[in-house]
Amino acid sequence: MTALAVLLAAVGMADLVRRWKIPTGFVVAVAGPLLLGAEWHTLWLALVIGIVVVVWVDAAAHDSSAGVVLLGALSLVLVMASGALDFGDAPLQDWYADLPIPRLDGVPLDRAALGVGVVLFLATAANIVVRRVLLSTGPRVLAQGDELRGGRVLGPLERWFVLACALSGNLAAIAVVVAAKGILRFPEISRDRTDGLRAEYVLVGSFVSWALALIFVPLF
Repeated sequence: MTALAVLLAAVGMADLVRRWKIPTGFVVAVAGPLLLGAEWHTLWLALVIGIVVVVWVDAAAHDSSAGVVLLGALSLVLVMASGALDFGDAPLQDWYADLPIPRLDGVPLDRAALGVGVVLFLATAANIVVRRVLLSTGPRVLAQGDELRGGRVLGPLERWFVLACALSGNLAAIAVVVAAKGILRFPEISRDRTDGLRAEYVLVGSFVSWALALIFVPLF
């Protein structure tokens, strides 16, 4: 899953600094495979990931679905081909092994890298995916986000918390998040008009956001 880790980290970093037009995503795309032990004949990954980063940033700027589609397709390919991609001794391995963090004992570097990539992707890049799904339900539903802006801040926090709870096996805490979200949004939803657009915005956005966090859990 090392290649997927680099892809998610590159897209996540590119989206985080998109407003400042800093090519951090390209740096991750090039340096990531090398630092994680990619063999020379697999360095084409850097080119492929770099292309995805370019498409992702451009699609986000023009409100297009191309970046989401390309990222999803490449992620699926990398998961299916993970056993065939050759990664040797990683230059980061010694540094990683010397980290004074007891919780990392016994955790392979590739799994830790995947964790970092997922966390970076769930920060703000996942908001792009949620937005595209909301747009597919109708522009009027997406327009509710102009009034309910809190989801853009709560979204990453919710996804990180849901991911942490799922990986630790604390599924009951996820139910607490769902209940808390309902309580938090109830005053706004209760003032909804007869068309129910606010409720649809909250429900669709929340479930897509949580699904993005949970979809990565089987990879760990």
